[in-house]
Amino acid sequence: MSLTFRSFAFQRSLRLRPALYTPLPSRSYRASATRLAGKESALHNETRAEEAEHHKQDQLRKQKEGKGEWKDELASDSESIVKADRGEIDASEETISKLQKEAEQIGKKTH
Repeated sequence: MSLTFRSFAFQRSLRLRPALYTPLPSRSYRASATRLAGKESALHNETRAEEAEHHKQDQLRKQKEGKGEWKDELASDSESIVKADRGEIDASEETISKLQKEAEQIGKKTH
């Protein structure tokens, strides 16, 4: 019986002690805006909203027809890079030459 009383007294003494550390909710000093613009390289493109909507409607139409496919136009640059690294994209001669032309045009715009 004394063992039960001691364990009860010990448990009670633990409850009565003040906490050494009380975690307080904190808020990070960093904040970032969520942008649903798709490509990071097209954030400042004024026609991006219409372009994205067109590709979304096209994708929905194709899904209803049973011909759904992944659209690079709706993916972010990061998603496109990951897909390319995994080898899950079309890497034909035509696609590669198209990408090279796009890169050349972007290079001319920035320099």
